[in-house]
Amino acid sequence: MKINSVFTFREYLSLALGHRLVNSRLADQYLVSYPRSGNTWMRTMVGVLVNPAEKGNPDFTRQTIPGISISNAKKINSLISPRIIKSHSWYRTDIRRAVYLVRDGRDVLVSLYHYHITRENKTISFPEFYSDYVNGKYGQLWHENVESWLTRGKELLGEDLLVIPFEELKVNTYQILTQTAEFLGLPAGKPEVDLALEASDISRMRKIEMQRRGPVDNINASFYRGGKTGEWKDLFTPEIREGFYRIAGNALNLAGYE
Repeated sequence: MKINSVFTFREYLSLALGHRLVNSRLADQYLVSYPRSGNTWMRTMVGVLVNPAEKGNPDFTRQTIPGISISNAKKINSLISPRIIKSHSWYRTDIRRAVYLVRDGRDVLVSLYHYHITRENKTISFPEFYSDYVNGKYGQLWHENVESWLTRGKELLGEDLLVIPFEELKVNTYQILTQTAEFLGLPAGKPEVDLALEASDISRMRKIEMQRRGPVDNINASFYRGGKTGEWKDLFTPEIREGFYRIAGNALNLAGYE
């Protein structure tokens, strides 16, 4: 993988070491995406399918479908197979079966902006944020992650890779969740899927967030912003549009975005 900066290099080492510390098993299945691409929402719904009684409890979800990190490695290794593991990693050969969520990288950048800037009450313009992003301040770049999964990942995993566009997940949530459940070998009947949709409803998750974090005055400061599509058109200047397509045009095309 290409390393763009010291920040990306640190994240590369953290993710790589986290994966190395996890004892890989043949039955492992992964939920993977670049950050801010719908993985938390999908993980919540899958968590309800695993244990409906928990009704999307974030603590249960994080324990049952933990994310790859150095600190989580011991916890992941203690889980009984089959395990479902979350990761934001680029494609790795030790991931043998995965659901990969992909979202338009331009909307991803808007979501990242609000997550890193608005949520932290910082006063940085979007062009400033974009410059920092391109220089690796916020870790791996979107197009590197997407290209790794939609080229080598697709080639090597074949039917063991389920690619889900976030935009399709939003429009056809019931059908996509059913497909995901069947792929992961989880209950996929109408009662189970309906409960998963209800428990992961965004208004419910925002309520839980407010109970834990306090009131959110600006919806853009919420972790659960709603996954708007096409929002990038309001923030991307002509220069940013041109620059992003120059570095990420291949990934946009691979993922089916114009």
